[in-house]
Amino acid sequence: MSTYFDSKSIAARYEKGRPYFHMETILKIKNYLGLHTKFDRALDVACGTGLSTKALLELANQIDATDISAEMLLNAYQNNRISYTKSAAEQLSFDPETFDIITVASGIHWFDIDKFLMEAHRVLKPGKWLIIYDSFFDGKMLDNEAFDEWYPQIYNVKFPPPKRNDSYNWSNENLRTKGFELVTEQKCIYHIEFTIDQLVLYLTTQSNITAQVEQGFTSYEAAEIWLYQQLEPFFIAKRSTFQFGGWIKYLKKVN
Repeated sequence: MSTYFDSKSIAARYEKGRPYFHMETILKIKNYLGLHTKFDRALDVACGTGLSTKALLELANQIDATDISAEMLLNAYQNNRISYTKSAAEQLSFDPETFDIITVASGIHWFDIDKFLMEAHRVLKPGKWLIIYDSFFDGKMLDNEAFDEWYPQIYNVKFPPPKRNDSYNWSNENLRTKGFELVTEQKCIYHIEFTIDQLVLYLTTQSNITAQVEQGFTSYEAAEIWLYQQLEPFFIAKRSTFQFGGWIKYLKKVN
């Protein structure tokens, strides 16, 4: 699993700078599953600072949440119905058939997915749900095509995204060998408003920048100075709206 989010500085930035779209996603999940009562116990894997875990309270009475980064967990959202544990996604410290639902928000691409699916299958109750969802910055600013060109041609060239596991075989032919079936996948679009300060902070939580900072190629301060210089021309108004894409995969444990 990635080590791009382990440091104290990135955990603090992540807690303050990540947009809270998670409740919108959780309500889509609730509607699709037709839930009228909450699950007894849920697991949120790669929870980061607990934004996804906070939203999951809508679906479950008791939540266990794990992350590989101790610093992320120190900054995590607190609630008496949530228990946090430092744990890799591929080695979960729970008994077999413990959970009614497992969720992963914007973390699956850092996993050894085969090993994670084996662990998820082990700790999930028979016939229950593993729901994996993601959101990603589309690099689109509503009503400003110039930004749409800047993001891939300037930003992603200066700060290229590090390698991640984006080519996993999600076919049911493969998933059934892991004890799961992909029931459906939903596509999502989110619109998030940012001030220039909020957008700069958000971009410095992306692995594009955190990877370069962790490897010593730049500093957060230098990245911020460059971002402000680049972004100022796009912010004629105090706040602007940006588009995020996303998807939700509904996997059911079948054997």
